[in-house]
Amino acid sequence: MQRGASRASDFKYVYGAARHVWEHRALSVRSQARYPITFHVLLAPLAAFPLGVAVALWAVLSLAAIAALPHVLEGLSGRGLRQQLLAWASVLPFFIDALVLGQSDPINLFLVAAGLLLACKNRCMAGAWLIGLAGLVKFLPLVHWGTLLSRKRSWSVWLGIVLSMATGLGLLVAVLGTSGAQDGIRQQIAYLRGRHSPLGIIERGADLRPNNESIPMVLVRLCGDLPQESERLAPIRLPRLSVRAIFGVWYGTVGLLAAGWLAAAYLASGLPPGRGWLAIFALSSILMLASTPICWNHYFLWTLPAALFLGHRRRLLGTLAAANLGVTLCSAARALGGHMMIAIGLFGLVLTDLANSGSGALDAGQETTNFSRN
Repeated sequence: MQRGASRASDFKYVYGAARHVWEHRALSVRSQARYPITFHVLLAPLAAFPLGVAVALWAVLSLAAIAALPHVLEGLSGRGLRQQLLAWASVLPFFIDALVLGQSDPINLFLVAAGLLLACKNRCMAGAWLIGLAGLVKFLPLVHWGTLLSRKRSWSVWLGIVLSMATGLGLLVAVLGTSGAQDGIRQQIAYLRGRHSPLGIIERGADLRPNNESIPMVLVRLCGDLPQESERLAPIRLPRLSVRAIFGVWYGTVGLLAAGWLAAAYLASGLPPGRGWLAIFALSSILMLASTPICWNHYFLWTLPAALFLGHRRRLLGTLAAANLGVTLCSAARALGGHMMIAIGLFGLVLTDLANSGSGALDAGQETTNFSRN
């Protein structure tokens, strides 16, 4: 909180955008174009307070979300609080980083997990709306509408999605007016397609710091056309690739992960509900991380569902905790995308475990059928 109050955290950026809404009832899209403009409006009442007070209140909200998350995950996975300890230890550096920086990811992870739990209990519309609420804060959690639809194909899910969209649009219109909302949406689309697009980020040389472990930015540091004296270079260099080739590798990786996700959605249908929900939650979260051109250190707290799914492999989780901490402490390892490689490795482990569980359940079902016939 002291860091945030002294303007040394990231919270000051969204606070500034929200303060503009509070004082002028108008958007400053340029100041925070990566965040949904709905977040500028949602945060506006908090921006009525001085920065130090706003940071403290935001920290309280984040801590409350973290405190409630183990209970939500217990309901979703069936794993008790003690059974979750090693999984939490493996992602602890990311939660600490998010809290220190005043980031929204702990709150968003709670909202998504709570939404999936509601859907698991057949309250699909409310669950989809909660996931949509997380999407009003940051775009990435909307990936989990796919998680929900893979498990529950009902009209209530679509109604919840439409309701959350209506909530966001209604919020913008109520605060900014119809023309203000339309202008804000147009401006944000223009920024996301231009200055803040993956190509725009690379052309500006922005966000190539080691902490950004997204696949395209790691590849740019490794083999992009950067000056040899650039501070953005990775510790090792590979043969140079064009931006088009780098994007091809990125899109190919995401495509392979998406194919694995589709296979998992089929395999998970034969598992007990809690384990099936947790598996798709875990894989969707990692697919989300691989799909974004911006992936800071704290984003990897979204690997918690994967660690929880693999909770029966205690030695693996101990190794994971040590590896995540080591990469966090080593700038060179982050520059090489250490956390992203670990996350993709977790994707493979979850998918393999899921396939083994699915084949085991299929064999058991076949044996039962044969026994009944005999």
